[in-house]
Amino acid sequence: MVIYIKTMVEDDDKEVVAQACTSVADIIGDYGYAALEPYLSQLVDATSLLLREQSACQKIDSDSDIDDDDDSAHDAVLMDAVSDLLPVFAKAMGAQFAPIFATLFEPLMKFTKASHPPQDRTMVVACLAEVAQNMGSPIAGYVDRVMPLALKELASSDATNRRNAAFCVGELCKNGGDSALKYYDNVLRGLHPLFGESEPDDAVRDNAAGAVARMIMVHPESIPLNQVVPVFLRVLPLKEDHEESMAVYSCVSTLVVSSNPQILSQVPELVNLFAHVVASPVETSEVKALVGRAFSHLVSLYGQQIQPLLSNLPPAHANALSAFAPRS
Repeated sequence: MVIYIKTMVEDDDKEVVAQACTSVADIIGDYGYAALEPYLSQLVDATSLLLREQSACQKIDSDSDIDDDDDSAHDAVLMDAVSDLLPVFAKAMGAQFAPIFATLFEPLMKFTKASHPPQDRTMVVACLAEVAQNMGSPIAGYVDRVMPLALKELASSDATNRRNAAFCVGELCKNGGDSALKYYDNVLRGLHPLFGESEPDDAVRDNAAGAVARMIMVHPESIPLNQVVPVFLRVLPLKEDHEESMAVYSCVSTLVVSSNPQILSQVPELVNLFAHVVASPVETSEVKALVGRAFSHLVSLYGQQIQPLLSNLPPAHANALSAFAPRS
């Protein structure tokens, strides 16, 4: 670890420094806080130096005649690797990361200025989304700074920017407490186009579904469920980003098991969705069990009325779903 930190600060090759950052992230990811704790202050200082673009590899730019395009590519690789460190610290430390994050936030936000390319903005948005996810409630203090940026990025012409922005607004709503509530209407308005035919990217749509799911789970009373639920269900099952599965299907399952009237008006759609999920080779057994519980609840409510819906499914899907039906 000492060698990696020395490399981050002193090496003049951006690719080598980026690799050192990635190695640090991998070590902390594998071993958690125990790997981070002895080197915490040095790592934070090195990360801060890189975010402020004052490390050795960043200082040589003005003295060299490196091709601009080539150098900007090296910059992108380097800053992606640096920004990936913050969520790793947050995951290892949880809410304890808050005072450290306070020192890194402004240097990070510098990359969102209009003078920076769009990929810098999405790098920051993705970083902040994961910090919010891993740090939890202390992100509430940053919602007013981050949410306007993420809302703007929802309308980006670049699919990666839209995808990261959707993930970010969802995590801010989930972990931002009352600070995020005032943005709910704007978030729903910003997400709405991502559910429509005009959105060409499945991963963007999956992340938009994940954002809505997180909002419903924390503040269902602040969501017009009669309008949102049909649009939400229409884009399911998830097509590409199955990291959103737990959030999305937990939400659907919770609404069903609590007999929410807005979702119970969609029983045929739910049966079809649940069959897709339990028959999917990519969904985890944990996700399938959630969906299975929700299906079991539907059977307990509607009994024999479910049978015709099962008969309309492909046999493999019907059999997979029937396995979750309560035994009579």
